Amino acid sequence: MIALLTECLLEPIGSGIGNPATGKLGGNMDYKVFLGYSKKPADVSQEIQQAAAVINKSGFAEAKTWEANPATGRIIVETVLKDIDDSTICLFDVTTLSENVLFEVGYAFSQRKHIVLSVCKSSEAMHAWRAFDLFSTIGCIFYETGNELAYKFMTGIEEASDRTLWDDVSQALDRTVRNSIFYVPTYHTSEAERNLRRMVGKERDLGTKVTIADPAEHGSASLAWYVNAVYSSAATLLQMSGERHDRNLLHNARSAFIAGLARGLERPLLVVVEDDYRGPVDYKDILYTYNSKKRLAEKLSQWREQAFRAWNQEESAEVHPAPKIELATELKDLKFGDYVAENESDTLDEYFVETAEYEAVLNESSVVFVGRKGMGKSANMIRASQVLRDDKRNLVCVVRPTNYDLDGLVSVLQSLGGDGNQSFLVESFWRFLLYSEISLEAVAAADRLPAGIGNGTPLARLRDYLTQNDIAEEFSVRLERVIESVRRDMKGTARTIEQQRERIAQALHGNVVGNLRKLLGEALRDRHRVALLVDNLDSAWTKSAQLQSQAVLLVGLLSTVSRIAEEFQRENNKLRSVNVTVSVFLRSDIYDEVIKEAREPDKVNTKRIDWNQPELLKRVMDERYLSVRPKGTSPDELWEQYFCSDIDGKPTLDYILSTILHRPRDLVFFCKEAVFSAANARHLTVEESDVKEAKKKYSKFALDALLVEYGSTMSHLEEVVYEFAGCPSIMPKSEIMEVIQSISGLTDEGWASQCLEGLLKISFLGIEVRGGDFAYPDRADDLRKAKILARNTSRRTKREERYEFHPAFRDFLEIEDLPL
Repeated sequence: MIALLTECLLEPIGSGIGNPATGKLGGNMDYKVFLGYSKKPADVSQEIQQAAAVINKSGFAEAKTWEANPATGRIIVETVLKDIDDSTICLFDVTTLSENVLFEVGYAFSQRKHIVLSVCKSSEAMHAWRAFDLFSTIGCIFYETGNELAYKFMTGIEEASDRTLWDDVSQALDRTVRNSIFYVPTYHTSEAERNLRRMVGKERDLGTKVTIADPAEHGSASLAWYVNAVYSSAATLLQMSGERHDRNLLHNARSAFIAGLARGLERPLLVVVEDDYRGPVDYKDILYTYNSKKRLAEKLSQWREQAFRAWNQEESAEVHPAPKIELATELKDLKFGDYVAENESDTLDEYFVETAEYEAVLNESSVVFVGRKGMGKSANMIRASQVLRDDKRNLVCVVRPTNYDLDGLVSVLQSLGGDGNQSFLVESFWRFLLYSEISLEAVAAADRLPAGIGNGTPLARLRDYLTQNDIAEEFSVRLERVIESVRRDMKGTARTIEQQRERIAQALHGNVVGNLRKLLGEALRDRHRVALLVDNLDSAWTKSAQLQSQAVLLVGLLSTVSRIAEEFQRENNKLRSVNVTVSVFLRSDIYDEVIKEAREPDKVNTKRIDWNQPELLKRVMDERYLSVRPKGTSPDELWEQYFCSDIDGKPTLDYILSTILHRPRDLVFFCKEAVFSAANARHLTVEESDVKEAKKKYSKFALDALLVEYGSTMSHLEEVVYEFAGCPSIMPKSEIMEVIQSISGLTDEGWASQCLEGLLKISFLGIEVRGGDFAYPDRADDLRKAKILARNTSRRTKREERYEFHPAFRDFLEIEDLPL
């Protein structure tokens, strides 16, 4: 069984110590236990009240429930937090993942309280606890009755150490960034979420340090990561999810904990909710309900200014000194940075690993860069934009839509008759958006110069034209306006193809593109290069019957990329030539679907990003290590002095690389967790036990990232992967199919076969291509070759095709390693 679900008594989280005979904590203070829990379901709350009665009757401690001190005339949360402050130990029941309770856990944790968590055993509660994962590697009391809870609680206190959870997690806190925001968005897309992301994006563009806990990247981030993110930021911005959205329980539970943590650390906190949010009453007074984009922008601006002002005043006054860092000397300098490039844009230049793909971005050509999430697409884009901007002769336009109404445009595409009209709309759509993006950036770049834009200049004429034609909003807003304009103008009576195209062109601002081309030629004639970098287009790629139309939309972008570059190369008596390059960064699985729709796929200039060379992947950690070490330090010092030499007979680095998916994100996450585990255990270096503990945490991280990344495009993915829990690491095809077909909705052999192929594409499974040699193909052509090799191997060996679970997922799913 998974360790998290073990029914025996586990060591409570940071439980207090003392002499049980005297009931003294540290020998000089009575135990005061605060019990926090949800009032519903009633049978669970009654068991907890029974536990409180048993603890009080035993004389072991003074136990007080939150209901024992009603908040007459006061905000409920203030009374509860006061009771937590007065306690020495806090017992929180998280059976229902109550937001109230998780908020209190976060606050108690920040106040260095000894914390014990409990879960009333049921299949539903156990599943929710396992899925929550924020405390997945920390002990918890599982009970059925109040008497059992009380006994396990008191026994656990006797056996626990004197360290709190805060003592463990605070080992690597770093409070160095003044004007910074920690933002936690939701799993789903909504108007409020889109607007928040846009506003946060603007803050980042203006120089604010922003750390985003994107669910697609940080769904299984460790507790230490979240604590450091709140601690090191001047303010915390959270968005709660409404009941109608998927995964709202897990997201809101995590966000409630973070909110309590921010409250306890005295960080300015803004919690944004929508009208349909039905959250707990305890802290409803600290929520801000989203009503309109304008009001949200005003609220966010006011809150940010107050937060930064308070932070800077506190820093200058040194009111709250940072906690003492107790890392072993040998480990304290191992700062590897964040494993998400977007959160490291200000320091990426210190340890960026230059690859052939990166050089291709810098070269003056238009390219589509393809790779799986975590491969470094965004890192390449961010670093390339920085280097290109260093040359003042260049103009760099970065297009990163936070989200957009892709389905809206898809519905317009589907309403048109014939591929010709669809292609015309898509090309017109992208040309307008990208031309206007270059124009807006050209004007903005000139405005930033001390001299500004002179009257009567080509840039002034371009600026005036944009204003006259109402082209001033950011990319995402313009995109949505275009969609609505096309949808509105296409309504009405049936039209001929020529009439439809005329209406489409009119909806896209008539001859605006042609006029922009002329104005840009004059305004940018002295620019050495105009580099357009497009990223994040996969954010709206969703599972639906519209995938083909979505693919048509994106393949239209790929086709437009080369055409735009060609259009700007033309020069005549009316047009000036401009050196424009367009680089698009796209997820590989989406690209494989999109390219099927391309009429001439061989003409799409594509570069694949991969890290199959171990030495290249090793450089990711080497460069991060060297960035904080004296000049002349050998990169091998990291592995020779700070990590144990070998694990299970393998050099430590080889052991790690044999476990993880070969992506920079995964390697950084693994190594950070290993160092944290070593610091927590007071080890002088990273030992074998620390690496294996990191392996457990990484396995959950990898699986969660897989579910978030592909869960929207692969039916029943979560059900399928969990169904393989406890299986052997190598299985024949018939047994794999049997497991898949046990899932409702996949009983048909055809659907099951599609699911199996999908598991291969995402590297959850590998396929045996030679005796004992398994391949994990992540691109369509490699998969075709692997399947042929597997069939041939099966014929030669006269046995079924065999599949292997990737080592990255085995630990969490308790998949048993078998010899080949």
